[in-house]
Amino acid sequence: MERLGRRLTEAAAALATLDELIGKGQRTLVERDGAILRLIYSYEAVWKACQKTLAALENVSAASPNAAIRAARALGWLSDEDASAAIKLGEERDLAVHMYRNQVGQQIEEHLAAHAALLHRWLDALERRSKTAEDVG
Repeated sequence: MERLGRRLTEAAAALATLDELIGKGQRTLVERDGAILRLIYSYEAVWKACQKTLAALENVSAASPNAAIRAARALGWLSDEDASAAIKLGEERDLAVHMYRNQVGQQIEEHLAAHAALLHRWLDALERRSKTAEDVG
């Protein structure tokens, strides 16, 4: 459980760094790219926390982000809509390597706030599940 707690804490810390740039109205190109990098590592931290939560509390193995998302959906941690949005977020994360094409960066930037809100809902569900396990144990 200690490793699970560490994963959840790391995910919350990563997401907090993304939040710093979400509320900013106009971003310079450097700020936009920084926000997208923060989105990428926040997504990574949240899906890894989900993977650890699934293994530790549900005895479910999820070797990829999409497998973790499907399992989280099956357990009710993500709604159908959020699971679909999480899959799309993963696709945008993969597109980020092509940000030298300006329209890719602009597309991801347009979705930053929605992506951050989704990651918060997902992490909140993981934290609630972890808390339930602590209360029972």
